[in-house]
Amino acid sequence: MVHARRGATLIEAVLATVLLGMVAATLASAVSFMSGSQRRMQQRLGAAELANRLMLQYIDDQDAMPNKQLPIEYDMDLFRWTMNVDPVEFTMAQPPPETEDNTIGSGINFDRIRLVSISVWLGEDSGGSRGFSTEYPNAQITRLIDPLAFSNPDSLQTMIDSPGGMERLFERLMQLDENGGSAP
Repeated sequence: MVHARRGATLIEAVLATVLLGMVAATLASAVSFMSGSQRRMQQRLGAAELANRLMLQYIDDQDAMPNKQLPIEYDMDLFRWTMNVDPVEFTMAQPPPETEDNTIGSGINFDRIRLVSISVWLGEDSGGSRGFSTEYPNAQITRLIDPLAFSNPDSLQTMIDSPGGMERLFERLMQLDENGGSAP
């Protein structure tokens, strides 16, 4: 008994080719999606890193902030940023104890606390926009800051050592004193 081996028909070959093409197209689109998603996550991470650096720079030396009109380069992208500084109004559960001494170093003066918000987003030259939009990779950092409470000893020393730093420190102290403990 001789058994003849059956070959693939033309229809079977065409179906196998079509199925293979569909699987390849699905894999290619998945790889493309993952690559684009990774790129967007890298851009969001870049925006968060820049926002954090800008916040630290503001805390260390407010006068050394970069120009808001120019984009900031990070990795291979350009980012834009804005900053808002607003006074904060605290509502105390209990009124603070009355003290006669209202000088610097006599405790926390809540009137000088500021709410600093920094937003960073992908700039128009890198596929983003000129104005802030949550549609593009972005990051926002908000922090309560006391302009006279230096985050570390280096911040105060950097300000004092910089050209005109001592004068800027005295100006801030005078502004706080003139405004009854609140900066302009």
